[in-house]
Amino acid sequence: MSTRLISRIAAYDILIARCFLFIIGCIAVWWGIVSFLGQQSLVERIANRVIAGESFNRATLAQQLPIIESIERAAWCQPAALRSAAIIQLRVIDVAGSTNDHKPTDADLKSLGSVIQNSLSCSPADPFLWLVLYWVENMQNGFKPEHLKYLELSFQLGPNEGWVALKRSPVVFADYERLSSGLKENAFNEFLGLINHRFYEQAADIFTGPAWRVRDTLLPHLVSLPLQNRETFARALYKRGFAVPIPGVEPPDSDPQWWRR
Repeated sequence: MSTRLISRIAAYDILIARCFLFIIGCIAVWWGIVSFLGQQSLVERIANRVIAGESFNRATLAQQLPIIESIERAAWCQPAALRSAAIIQLRVIDVAGSTNDHKPTDADLKSLGSVIQNSLSCSPADPFLWLVLYWVENMQNGFKPEHLKYLELSFQLGPNEGWVALKRSPVVFADYERLSSGLKENAFNEFLGLINHRFYEQAADIFTGPAWRVRDTLLPHLVSLPLQNRETFARALYKRGFAVPIPGVEPPDSDPQWWRR
């Protein structure tokens, strides 16, 4: 066999080997992308279920943290995935705090703050993440008046989003004395909106919780609501043991049976 023929065969074999390696490499990259997108989709589904109020134990949520870390390290902007990552990390902190009386560590808050900042840099029009950023900054660095700009952005970008309002209302009433006059007005209007949209149980929890100390200021504003909404809200309070004088609503002793409906 001639040297030229041997060289051609060798070159052909090398070409086939290179093509094979290229194909294997493409398959590996494709599989990695498919696997990553599948994990990302899982994180987004869990985040949506968290928003919907579904409960998850800490172990289930913690299993998503390695995926969240890979989302953070991705070279391209992924607003939905980063947002979902932030929601899950926040829920991990909430679950830990509710079960173990565990305050978030600096590392917890730093990690959550990093995800939020990355998400907002991709998609700055998310009212929920601006709210969470306000909370994280206060937890990490203590309250500062400049943090209120995050709360203002949250109201501006999501004034009528029910699920955001349910998360935001307890936060604003907890910090009520620190708010600007405009934010205090937003807090009252949002609370009235919850009752007007029939979130009676949630509104009752907020009223008897973080808003309780400002109830005398808040109660007169309820007169702008339809009587039926005020009555139903009053019943929700009464069932919790709070016979609060809601404007225009007869007190419990006027018709005890009606109040128990």
